[in-house]
Amino acid sequence: MKKRWNSVFKLVLMVAAILGISLYVMTSQGAEVRAESIAQPTPINVIFPDPALANAVKTATGKSNVTDTVTQADLDGIATLSAFNTGVTTIEGIQYLNNLIGLELKDNQITDLTPLKNLTKITELELSGNPLKNVSAIAGLQSIKTLDLTSTQITDVTPLAGLSNLQVLYLDLNQITNISPLAGLTNLQYLSIGNNQVNDLTPLANLSKLTTLRADDNKISDISPLASLPNLIEVHLKDNQISDVSPLANLSNLFIVTLTNQTITNQPVYYQNNLVVPNVVKGPSGAPIAPATISDNGTYASPNLTWNLTSFINNVSYTFNQSVAFKNTTVPFSGTVTQPLTEAYTAVFDVDGKQTSVTVGANELIKEPTAPTKEGYTFTGWYDAKTGGNKWDFSTDKMPAENITLYAQFTINSYTATFDNDGKITTQKVTYQSLLEEPAAPTKAGYTFKGWYDAKTGGTKWDFATGKMPAGNITLYAQFTKNDSPNPNDPTPNTPTGNGDGTSNPSDSGGNTTLPTAGDENTMLPIFIGVFLLGTATLILRKTIKVK
Repeated sequence: MKKRWNSVFKLVLMVAAILGISLYVMTSQGAEVRAESIAQPTPINVIFPDPALANAVKTATGKSNVTDTVTQADLDGIATLSAFNTGVTTIEGIQYLNNLIGLELKDNQITDLTPLKNLTKITELELSGNPLKNVSAIAGLQSIKTLDLTSTQITDVTPLAGLSNLQVLYLDLNQITNISPLAGLTNLQYLSIGNNQVNDLTPLANLSKLTTLRADDNKISDISPLASLPNLIEVHLKDNQISDVSPLANLSNLFIVTLTNQTITNQPVYYQNNLVVPNVVKGPSGAPIAPATISDNGTYASPNLTWNLTSFINNVSYTFNQSVAFKNTTVPFSGTVTQPLTEAYTAVFDVDGKQTSVTVGANELIKEPTAPTKEGYTFTGWYDAKTGGNKWDFSTDKMPAENITLYAQFTINSYTATFDNDGKITTQKVTYQSLLEEPAAPTKAGYTFKGWYDAKTGGTKWDFATGKMPAGNITLYAQFTKNDSPNPNDPTPNTPTGNGDGTSNPSDSGGNTTLPTAGDENTMLPIFIGVFLLGTATLILRKTIKVK
């Protein structure tokens, strides 16, 4: 029984192993790019519907007619195929050429490269002269070493970014502006990008294996990225916009250089009767190259050119044509420099009579000046009149062909005057430099109101007749003085009234006797007698009481 179970267990393990291996093989094959193949012998013109391409395949397979049948083995035997200028419009069927390493299809009418996308053995691909416009189908063909896309109407070279084995690349006669996708093609030795719209060579700065660069007839003005390419032997840069060739001075392997017919246009400057322009043309040493000719009777004194102009003209120019020497060669460097001129006008900025000005070309935007400030006012903008008028919009309004004055306009500010009466608050809104309206004088029991002050204690009393609202909020405080209170311990003297001669007036005293006025010599005698009599009477009274 035990032996039987062991046999069953071994059988299960064997089946599992076979299934696992089969699954691995199947998934591994699925991960690879599968080559396409024909199932049975088929006529050439059925596999390749384009007559010209079918004829090329017939020749490559050694068949006598395009109606002859071929097998997949026949197609696998084709290593190179050429159909140059034969009118090919479609390359359908080429996907079966699994061992193709070289393909020449120059000067045809091909627009779709999809059948090429899995032919990963191709090392040389020539497609120049076809209206391709899009080459994304070849993005995965990483074995390509030589690629010719001259005159294919392409504008985007992004699909080439991953072709890391490229050594030779032709991109001439297209409408390419950006070569940034080429920055990672570090095996590139030969690059031809002539007759495009390229203006930036920075992506080439790290292509240290580059020996030949053909970049004629582009919009290149800065060649400094080439200074880091020590293996450059040949550089073609004619018909560009180059004014400074000093970046090439230290390239020790450089033997062939073309630099003729440069067309340089400076940034426009404002027209002046006495116009001075610096010379922008520099040779290998960085020193200016003297002009060969100067328009409009201009003169040259290094490093400047000068024109004495009597009236406005659209531009001035000068030419240069001089041999320049590099380490291994001397070549002509020539071209024309054009200096565009803009007719200038004056824009005056007036802030309450204080003026500044700028020079501006007709139909140009005026740069907005810093907003002016004015105490007690808010700046509202620049206007074409001192009052009213139209506000100038610096983002859209353009300089007319005449001088203009723009005026700063302001609105007067209002501020808050707060009246604090022992914490009880009232407020007024008052415009800058206006008089405040004096509130009713506040009252406080036992106190007399002194006035409104700019501090709770002390401070300065506000004069409502002259004090004007400052450029800011203010608070005025009610201040009081405490009234004097009577002392209950102090006797209140009677106020004597008299006739002015020291005697009392009976009618005013109500029958009471008024003391004589101070200074009367008999004043104390009646008092003394009265006191004496009162004392005597008191003594007599006490004795009488005791006797009883």
